[in-house]
Amino acid sequence: MNSNQRINKSHACPSCLRPKEQCICARVNPVDNRTSVLILQYPREQYKLLNSAKLSSMVLSNCILRVGLSWPNLNAALRKSTERTQWGVLYLGSGAVSDEAVQILDRKKQPVRPRPDIRGIVVLDGSWKQAKGLWWRNPWLLKLNRIVLNPAKSSLRNQTKREALSTAEAIAAALEAFGEEPQVYQSLAAQYQTLIVEPKLL
Repeated sequence: MNSNQRINKSHACPSCLRPKEQCICARVNPVDNRTSVLILQYPREQYKLLNSAKLSSMVLSNCILRVGLSWPNLNAALRKSTERTQWGVLYLGSGAVSDEAVQILDRKKQPVRPRPDIRGIVVLDGSWKQAKGLWWRNPWLLKLNRIVLNPAKSSLRNQTKREALSTAEAIAAALEAFGEEPQVYQSLAAQYQTLIVEPKLL
């Protein structure tokens, strides 16, 4: 499966950004999620065939997708005021060896105790190199709690590392770890598989 395969913009549905003959707009089933999700997407990812960030924003009612390279701060990216101590960013690095499904780290990569009440997660969408670029272009991310996932299952996509997940899978895993209702993260994971992964395998 070539995750770098791109869609011709002129042949894409303007809503779901899929090829028009593979439009999924009428097939997406939205769900209401309690934990807020903010996806920062590298511009070149918009028209990738395996663009799960767009799907995530269509499935999750409490999800904002921003396409770009930098934003002044969290409030600017959200376009509303919020308390950054209640937010965490899915961290690109690793945490301590642990059986925990999720670890919350501070800027020194030390576990945060007691565990903070995370009400929103920031997700960087792009290749490893692109995500690192977003990380360093947005220094305000360094001030957020760092969320490290320890997924029980490997990605449905071909990945070089077991812990590497698609954006939709990472969001689903984080929502599960933070106590979201099962139907929320299960629905996102299932729709990613049926609407994005399986059609690509045909």
